[in-house]
Amino acid sequence: MRNGLASLIGFNANASAIVAAAGKISTTQGSADEIYEITCASEDEKNIKLINKILSSGHESVLEHVFLNLSFNNVSVFVEQFMIEFRLASFTVKSRRYVDFGKMGYVVPDFNGNSDLLQTYQKHMDYLFQEYEFFIQSGVPKEDARFILPYSFRSNFYCTVNAREYVKIVNEMVFGRGKKYPELVMLGKSLMEQCEKEFPYLDIKKTYSDNDETIHENLGFEIKKNNQADHQEFISIINGTTEPEKMICKAASLFCGAPDFPDVEINDEEKQKNIIKEVLKKSRRRELEQVYYTILFQKISLAGVTHLVRHRMQSIIIPDYLKVYDFNKYVMPESIIQAGLRERYTDVFFRTGEVADKLQKAGMNDCDMVYMLLSGMTVPVMTTMNANELLTFIRLRTCNRAQWEIKNCADELLKLLRQKNPVLFSMYGPTCYLTGRCPEGKMSCGQKEEVCRRYNPKEE
Repeated sequence: MRNGLASLIGFNANASAIVAAAGKISTTQGSADEIYEITCASEDEKNIKLINKILSSGHESVLEHVFLNLSFNNVSVFVEQFMIEFRLASFTVKSRRYVDFGKMGYVVPDFNGNSDLLQTYQKHMDYLFQEYEFFIQSGVPKEDARFILPYSFRSNFYCTVNAREYVKIVNEMVFGRGKKYPELVMLGKSLMEQCEKEFPYLDIKKTYSDNDETIHENLGFEIKKNNQADHQEFISIINGTTEPEKMICKAASLFCGAPDFPDVEINDEEKQKNIIKEVLKKSRRRELEQVYYTILFQKISLAGVTHLVRHRMQSIIIPDYLKVYDFNKYVMPESIIQAGLRERYTDVFFRTGEVADKLQKAGMNDCDMVYMLLSGMTVPVMTTMNANELLTFIRLRTCNRAQWEIKNCADELLKLLRQKNPVLFSMYGPTCYLTGRCPEGKMSCGQKEEVCRRYNPKEE
C-alpha cells in the first residue's frame, strides 16, 4: 500500500497523572486539585502501575480524561469515511464543495506486485481526475464534479478523540471491521506504535474481532447486484414514537415538577403547540429527546453519506459498500444536465464499472474494489434520530446554503414528518424560519422572507 500517514500531533500534558488522579478521586480524601497535585508529584511508573490496576478492573472511563490529536495525511477518502463514523470523536476535513481536488492524487494498492493490474488501475484513475477537471472547466460546480471522484482520492483531516475511544478506533482498524483493508490496518498499526511510548497503559485488544460474516450467514440471503428497486420511496419513515407531542408535553411536565406527570395527557393541539414552542426556546431541549424516528434513505450518494454521518447524535447503519455497490446507481446533478454533459457524466460510471470488472477478473483483491467506487454512487442508509437531533439536522440541512443532495433529503424528510405529526414538525425548518434571523452573515442567500414563507405550513 502506497501513500498515507496518520500522526499523533498532540495530547494532554501530564496524561498519566490525569488518568491516575481520576482513578483515585472516588476513594481518596481531599479536593480534586489536591489529589491531582499529589499524583503529579508521584513517579510516572507508580501512576502507570495504578492505571493498569484500574483498567484491569474494567474501569476504563478514566481514559476519557485524556485527549489525543491526530492528523491524517494523503489517506484515501475511504479512510475518512471509516473514521467519521465514530461518534465520540471530532473531525475537521478538507471540503470537496470548495477545494479543487484535481491535483490531490489518489491512493494506489500494491496489487501484490502485479504490474498489469497497476497499469490498468492508474490509467483509469488518471482518466477520472482528467474528467473531474474537465467538468470544472466546463462550469460544473466543484460540489457536483466531485461525484466522479473515486474513493481512492486523497483526503487530509484532523481528528481529536479521548483515549478510550482511541483504543476502540484502533481495534476496529486493525482487528475489527477494518482488518480486511490493508490501508486501514497499516494506519492503525502506525497509530499503535506512535502511542506505545506516551501511553503504555493503553491496551489494544489483539484478540478483538467482529462477526459481520457470521451475521450475514445467519441471515440466510444471497446478495445480488442491481437489487435496489427503483420504485421504492426515496425516503421513508419506518418506525417512530406514537403521539410524540403528548410525550414531549409529559416530559415537560416532569421537568416543571408536576407531581402527577405520569398521568399527564394533553390532547389539545393548541396547548401542545404552545408547550413545544417553549421547549424549542431552551438551550437544553431534553424533552425532544424522548421522541425518536427511524428513517430509511433509500438512495444517498457516498458523498452524501459523509454529510449525514457528521450528525453525531444518531444511530446509523451504513452497509458494507463492497456488498451493495452498483455502478448503475448514482446521483445526477442538475448542473450536469444544464451543461449538456449528461452523456459524458453517465459514461464515467459505465466505464468505471467495466474497468472494475476487468480488474476483478484479472485478480484484484476484493478489498481493493473500494477504491474503484465513485463518490456519486448511491447506497441505502438507515438511521434513528431523536427529535432534538432532527431539529439540528433539519435546521442546518434545509438552509439554502446546504449542499443540494442533503438539502433534498432534509426537505423530503420534513415533508414526511409534517404529514405524520403536523403539530410538532410545523415548527421545524431552517434557522431563519425558526428564529427569524439568518446566521450566515455575508454568505446569506438573501431570501429570508421567501424561505420563511416556503416553510410556513399555511403556505403549503
